[in-house]
Amino acid sequence: MENKYADIFINAWYTVLESFSSKPIMLAEVHPSKTPADNQDILVLMGVIGDVNGQVILSMNVKTGQALASEMLGGMEVTDQDELVTSAIGEICNMIMGNACLHIASTDTGVDITPPTIICNQTFPQPPISPSYKISLYLENLDEIDFNVEIV
Repeated sequence: MENKYADIFINAWYTVLESFSSKPIMLAEVHPSKTPADNQDILVLMGVIGDVNGQVILSMNVKTGQALASEMLGGMEVTDQDELVTSAIGEICNMIMGNACLHIASTDTGVDITPPTIICNQTFPQPPISPSYKISLYLENLDEIDFNVEIV
């Protein structure tokens, strides 16, 4: 299994979460992914374009999404899954991918990202390719966050 850029994505998660969250990443595991991304309450899709191409799919349950949105909004109480939560999760993904792209570009690889597409509480139409690997992140007192990566 080739986990191309896995460490870069994990480091981007650490960097971005440290900038706004008090919830530490307890564990980050990289797994081979033989199946498409799991359908969860919140999915964020982003494309990777340039010298490398692919997609990244972030997925989490609504409780985790609300907690991350609350952290990003300075501790504001978030009890619904509304546009505020959706926007915050999309921005978190944008920040992570932007950070990762800066590090990938430092290897003389031209790379850019597409804007995030956020899908909530819907069945996710599966892409024609399955992710190469999945990064499972576990944050203190929260459920798993999956970061599915397909880079070619």
